[in-house]
Amino acid sequence: MRGQNVRELVESLGAEKFYRKACDLLNEKELSVDDFSYYELADACDVLPRLRSVQESMRGETASLALLRESNPGVSTHLFQVMSGELIGRKVLEGYENSDGFIGDELVTVVPSSLRNQKLAGFRALAGPTEVAEGHPYEESSFEEKYVTTAEAKQGRILSINEELIAFDQTGEINRRAMALGHYLRQERERTIVRGVTDAESGSGNYVYRPNGSGSALYATDGSHRNWVGEGNTTSTDFDAAVPLVDWTDVEEVLHYRATEVRDDRMDGTSRPVIAPAKYVLVPEALRGTARSIVNATEVTLVSSDGEMTIANPFGGMLNVLSSPFIDEQSGTANRDWYLGDFKRQFVWTEIWPVQTFLQRSESEAAFERDVVLRVKARYFGGISAVDTAYVTKVNGVAS
Repeated sequence: MRGQNVRELVESLGAEKFYRKACDLLNEKELSVDDFSYYELADACDVLPRLRSVQESMRGETASLALLRESNPGVSTHLFQVMSGELIGRKVLEGYENSDGFIGDELVTVVPSSLRNQKLAGFRALAGPTEVAEGHPYEESSFEEKYVTTAEAKQGRILSINEELIAFDQTGEINRRAMALGHYLRQERERTIVRGVTDAESGSGNYVYRPNGSGSALYATDGSHRNWVGEGNTTSTDFDAAVPLVDWTDVEEVLHYRATEVRDDRMDGTSRPVIAPAKYVLVPEALRGTARSIVNATEVTLVSSDGEMTIANPFGGMLNVLSSPFIDEQSGTANRDWYLGDFKRQFVWTEIWPVQTFLQRSESEAAFERDVVLRVKARYFGGISAVDTAYVTKVNGVAS
């Protein structure tokens, strides 16, 4: 803690009470991680005498003096590792939790899980209710079990802290690197979600939609999943052409498709339209300005043989725009396609391990070979899966 004698605090409180007190102050926001100095903490714990000798040699002190100093027997040699791990871990989480510019959590429902590759079970839509005459039995509905399977992966990185960073009291640089580690871990999760929602990996056999355990392209271009507007749609032939996102009429056309072509899968009785209001339009960054102007315009113009008429925007307040560069990076015409629907109802993020941080002790091979004092590992274990096909429609944005 800068401005205070850390050694005196550790000696007066003891290692455990010092750690608990520091954590309480951090949790109560009375202190931040930036208020701590890793060098002062190392100095107080007497676990890295060589680092003090480096500092003192720069001030003209004999290095051996630091090495000959007697360690305080009341200070735990493990305090530095525990405390520095706590501080760096908080910085990793701070970087991970900075959600500026990220849209992943708007696209999925997070489902905590203790199993990987699990079944998410459901039932096929039942027939609707029938009229029951007085004294007559209710009609029995039939159903067929259906389910999808999930797929998860472990992602992580290791951050090494060298002796020099602590010896020269580069606390700010240590914290910056820890935040960067958390940020890039979050970015990898973001990319996984966006590419899952757009089904970008199905061409390489990595499917986000796995009905009954078998991988399948989520947006079938023959229209059989009733979530594709564009070329090749042989199921809904009135919607078999590309619809570039230009103005409000393009959104209206896709909403018309969803109202007339998206139907339930009931086993007995005639299938009916699914009530699945669209909440978001997802676009590449290249279409972000167009999408926002369509959604946020106060008025639109109708053109007919009788002339032009200005009316209030029919989509005002109805849709929110989400955009991501992870759509732009996709090859071919996929980086001009756009998506409309309620993403959280269709996609889940099964989270086996939320983001975690671990500290490796200094007695490692890296400590001897590369003067690494601390190594921090950050990881998460999770994955995205589509649980249905009806709630998000993919729109072919460019004719091939």
